[in-house]
Amino acid sequence: MALSLSTIFKFSETPFKLKILAGKEGLFKSVSWVYYTEDPTTISFIRGGELAVTTCLNLERKKINEDLSPEEITASYLMEFIDCFIRHNASGLIINIGKYIQTIPESVINYCNEKNFPLFSMPWEIHTIDLMQDIGNMIAFDNQNCITIEKTFYYAIFEKSKFDVVQLEDSSFHNAKTFTVALMEIPEKVFNEDMEQAKRYIQYTFNPKMNYLQKTFCSFVHNHKVIYIIKDASDIFAKEFERIAKSDRYFNDSRLSISDSSDDISELEELYKHAELTMKLGKSSGELLRYENLGIYKILLEVKNKKILEQFYQDTLGKIEELEPAKMEDYLQTLSLFLKLGGNVHAVSEENNTHRNTVLYRLQRLEEVLDIDLQDGITRTFLQIALYIRTLVKNSANA
Repeated sequence: MALSLSTIFKFSETPFKLKILAGKEGLFKSVSWVYYTEDPTTISFIRGGELAVTTCLNLERKKINEDLSPEEITASYLMEFIDCFIRHNASGLIINIGKYIQTIPESVINYCNEKNFPLFSMPWEIHTIDLMQDIGNMIAFDNQNCITIEKTFYYAIFEKSKFDVVQLEDSSFHNAKTFTVALMEIPEKVFNEDMEQAKRYIQYTFNPKMNYLQKTFCSFVHNHKVIYIIKDASDIFAKEFERIAKSDRYFNDSRLSISDSSDDISELEELYKHAELTMKLGKSSGELLRYENLGIYKILLEVKNKKILEQFYQDTLGKIEELEPAKMEDYLQTLSLFLKLGGNVHAVSEENNTHRNTVLYRLQRLEEVLDIDLQDGITRTFLQIALYIRTLVKNSANA
C-alpha cells in the first residue's frame, strides 16, 4: 500500500513543473523515499523503491575528460546513472534541467521506455530541496497511514481485543464489500532470517509488479509468511498474485494460499486460519492453493466443537495407535492407499512399492486391530473421514 509514483506525480506535476519524459508504464511503482545524488558510486547504498533526484553536477567534468560529442557524453553519463538505479530497484529519476544539463538525449528516453523506468524533468528554477521536502512529507504521512492499517489488520487476526474498526474509516478499506486473506511463504534461506529485508522486497519490488490497485490490498509480514488482506475483487488479485509469484526469482517455489471471502471484517481471524490450513494441507509449491478446493476439509473445519472430531477419530481409528509408531505409519499409509484406490490390492502394492502379500497382511491386521470389515462400504467411508480428521488435527496443531 506504499505511495505510488503515479500519485506523487499527480500532486507534484503542477507546483514543481514536473514532466514525465519516459517510462510511463512504470508509474505504478511504489516509492520508499526521495534520494538526492550526483555520484553513481553512492547508488549502491539505496535499499529499493527510492525516487532519485539529480542536477547532473558532474557532467561538466566528464565533458572535459571525454573525447566524444556533447550529446554522446550526456547519454553515456545518464545511462550509467540509470543502469545503476535499475539494478538497485529505484522507482524513478528526476533530473533538474537548466544549468548542468539542458536536454535529455533521445537515446536515453528510448532506453527508459524500454526498461519502463520513469524519467522526469524539472526546471532549474525549482529548488530540489523544496521538491524533496514536499515528497518526503507525502511519503512519511502515507507510511504512517499504512502502519496504522497494517496494525489494525494484525489485531483483527491475532489480537482481537485490540482491534478497532474505526482505524479503517479514513482508508480505502472502510467501504469494502468483502474481505479475503492470502498467504505466501517467505524463503528463509534467501533472506537469511532478515524479515525487514523481506518486507522491503515485498513492498517495493514484488507487490508493484501486480497489475492490481495497491490501495485495494494490504500486506504485512508475520511468522515467516506474507499476509495479504484483499478488498473485494479477490479473483483478480489471485490471478495476479500467482502470476507474479511464479515469475519471481525469490518466491517462485513458495507455497501460496487464499481463503474464502466474507463481508464481515470480524471474521478475518477465521479467514486467516482457512488460508493457513489450506497452505498446510496442500502439497504444491509455486501454485495458488485455494480454500474453495479443500472439499470435505471445509465441512470439517466448520465443526466448532473439535472434540466431536477427535472422538470420531478415536472411535474409528484410535486403536491403531496401540501399535509401534513406525508400524502404525506403515499401516495408515497402506489403508489410505487402499481407500484411495478403491480396494485394489494390486494397485496399492504397485504405488506403495510393497509386495502384495505384505499389503494383504497389513489389511488383515487392520481388520483385527480395529475389529472391522474392510469390504463394508460404510466402514470404508468412516475410515476415510477419520483419516481426514487425523490430517486436519495434525496440521491444526502445527498452525
